[in-house]
Amino acid sequence: MRSLRQITKTAGFFTRTEALAAGCTINDIRTAVRLGEWHRLRKGAYVFGDEWAPLEGATRHWLRTRAAVRTLGDNVAVSHASGVIAHSIDDWQLDLTRIHVTRLDGRSGRIIGDVVQHERGKGDVELRNVAGVRVLDPQRCVLEAAVHLDPEAAFCLLESGLRSKQFGRADLETTYTALHARHRMGRLQPLVAKAGSQSGSVAESRGSWIFDQAGLPRPEQQWEVLRADGSLVGVVDWVWHEWRLIVEFDGKVKYSGKFGQTGTEALFAEKKREDEIRELTGYRILRLTWADLANPAAIVARIRAMSRAAS
Repeated sequence: MRSLRQITKTAGFFTRTEALAAGCTINDIRTAVRLGEWHRLRKGAYVFGDEWAPLEGATRHWLRTRAAVRTLGDNVAVSHASGVIAHSIDDWQLDLTRIHVTRLDGRSGRIIGDVVQHERGKGDVELRNVAGVRVLDPQRCVLEAAVHLDPEAAFCLLESGLRSKQFGRADLETTYTALHARHRMGRLQPLVAKAGSQSGSVAESRGSWIFDQAGLPRPEQQWEVLRADGSLVGVVDWVWHEWRLIVEFDGKVKYSGKFGQTGTEALFAEKKREDEIRELTGYRILRLTWADLANPAAIVARIRAMSRAAS
C-alpha cells in the first residue's frame, strides 16, 4: 500500500495495473472499494478514500479527467468544461458530471461512458501542458463551455476567464471569430462584447449582469478611494458617481480574518474602512450578498430608489 501512496503523491491516483503490481488481488481491490478505503474514479483508476473525501467538486473533476486521459492517450486533449477546470478558471454553473475532451485525430465525436469526445473541427488548435496533460488553450475552453450555459452563467464564465489573466480580450475575440460559425456559438457574440476583466469574483460578474439587464447606467468598477495624502483606503466594487452611490458585494471572505485577525476583528476593520469611505466621499454604500443576487428585481429597485433620493 505504501507504494500506491507514493504513486498518488505524484499522479493523484493509481491504476488497477499498479495495484496488482503492488501485490493486491482483484478481490482485494473489490473489497477496498466496497469498504470505502478506495474510491473508484472510473474503470481501472482509483484513489484512496481518505484522500478523495476532502476534495471539492472541481478538484475531483480534474482527477477524473487525468485518469480518463491516461486511458485515451495522445489522440485527445482536455477541452470545454474540463479544460476550464484544468486552467483553474472559476466554474460557476458548469456541469462537471462528464469529462470533456477534443479528438485530435480527425475522427468524429462520440460519448463513451463518462467521457464526451468532441470533434476537432476545422482550423488549427493550440495546446498547453497542464500538469503533464494536454489541454486546449483557455479561451477556447471557456468559449466552448460557455455556449452550453444560460446567458448569465456564460457571461460570468467569460469574465472569469479574462480575470484569470491566462488570456486577454484580443485572444478571446480572435478565438471567437475562428469559432463563431459553429452551432450556437453566435449567441455568445453580445456576451463576448460585454465581458471584461475588472470583476473580482463571480459574484461581482453576476452583479454587473443584473445592472446591465435592468438598463442601469454602467457603473465604474474597482474604484480606488484615496486619502488626501494619496494613501489607499479601499477599492470598491461598483460606484455610480452621478448618484453618489457605492455598491459592494458582502462576501464572507471579507470577514474571515487576515494576518491573524479573528472574525470579529476583521468585521471591525471592515466597518472602519466603510466609515472612512463615507466620510471621504460623502457617498452612500449599499451591500449585496449571495442571497440578494437571487432576487435581481429587488436589487434594482433598491438602487433606483437610492438614485432618485440622490437627485
